[in-house]
Amino acid sequence: MPRSNRSAGERGSGTVGALFGVAVMVAALGLTANITVGLWARSTVESVAYDTARRIAETPRGVDTAAQARVAVSNARTALGPTGSRVDLIVESTGPEEVRLRVRYPGVGLLPRLVRSGPVVGAIDRVVSVRREGAT
Repeated sequence: MPRSNRSAGERGSGTVGALFGVAVMVAALGLTANITVGLWARSTVESVAYDTARRIAETPRGVDTAAQARVAVSNARTALGPTGSRVDLIVESTGPEEVRLRVRYPGVGLLPRLVRSGPVVGAIDRVVSVRREGAT
């Protein structure tokens, strides 16, 4: 039987180090995945908000802009899927020269839902402005 150079007090030290290394890798992978999902969600929400404001701005003169805005916002929520229920799309103005749409999205938390006050990635609170075609 081969003799080990380890003393009795060092047994299991390789296991502890391996478990610590695995835990660090899992935490890093989870953080990376949450950041990626948060940035993807932000990009998607901003794109849909801009498209919604553009669709409202393309409403022909003489057509009920408020009704078109409601339809465009409803379509945007549908396009966002489950995320649409967490996004606020508020039409601030539909003037003759410009359409202003406020978009608010809480983002994606980096920590589990049990921890409420953790860092967030991808939160949005901005106004999208689109000029109307033919506006002077």
